[in-house]
Formats: sequence, C-alpha cells, structure tokens
Amino acid sequence: MAAADISLPGVNGVTLIERLVERFPDLGCIALTAHEDPGCLRQVLAAGARGFVVKRSTAADLLQAIRCVLAGDNYVDPALAARILSPRHGTQCDPGNLSERERSVIQLVALGYSNKEISSRLNLSIKTIETYRTRATDKLELHSRAAIVRFAHSNGWLAELQ
Repeated sequence: MAAADISLPGVNGVTLIERLVERFPDLGCIALTAHEDPGCLRQVLAAGARGFVVKRSTAADLLQAIRCVLAGDNYVDPALAARILSPRHGTQCDPGNLSERERSVIQLVALGYSNKEISSRLNLSIKTIETYRTRATDKLELHSRAAIVRFAHSNGWLAELQ
C-alpha cells in the first residue's frame, strides 16, 4: 500500500505512481491530493492508482479508501465522485422498490465498504451480502460502484450514514 500526493516538490506525483505500479504491480496506490478536477482524477487512475482521496476529506474517508484498496477494490472520494460524474440513471431509479436490507447494503457500498466489511457490519454472510447487492443493482440498473455512489448521493443516502 502506498499513498502519494500528486503535487510533490521535485517529482510529479502521477509519474511517481506510474513508476511504483510498474515496479510493484500488486501495490495499491492511493492519490491524496488537493486537486478536485476530473482531469486530475483521470490522470491518476490512468497512472495506475486504485484510490483517489482529496485532502479536505476526513481521516475516516482516508481509512475507508485504504480498506477498499486493500480489499482489491478501487476507491474515489464519494463527494468528488458524486460531483464530477454525471448520473446515467440518477433520480430516474426508484429506491422505493428496494428492501430495507438491499438499501442498507447499497448505502454501505456507496460509502466504500467492501462486501467483507459489510458482512461484518450487518452480521450476515458475504454470500448474503453479494445476493442483496446483486438484487439491488439489478433493480436499479446500476452497473458500477461509481453509479452506486451517484445514485446514493442523489437520494441523500451518503449523508445519512456519515
């Protein structure tokens, strides 16, 4: 696991991430930056980073990014993801057709928790969490974590659990 500021003095952080990932392919890099623009996000992800956290985020957000990347997932700061990604379905999806458990799972996924962490938090098996997640994403036609974050943000679900 490595975290890098993309505005390092003397070396470009994006270049540093590229070099780290090239030398250590299994290394999970997280960019920690003050830059909150889509171009910066695209550069960092293209360089091989698996996480993107803005410096104004809380320590809990950084910790969540670390957990997510260690679990093998990618992480984009939810506030940034919700702001810069335009929803494909957005508010057109009806959250009313989700069960309470499906809603809970989707909220936790949107907050960056892995299936294993959700399983532990809700005291359910990982397989059960996967089933709830699949049912919810099928109902809502959400096909990526970014889409889940956008949906949760547009429905005010991210603020409810923070």
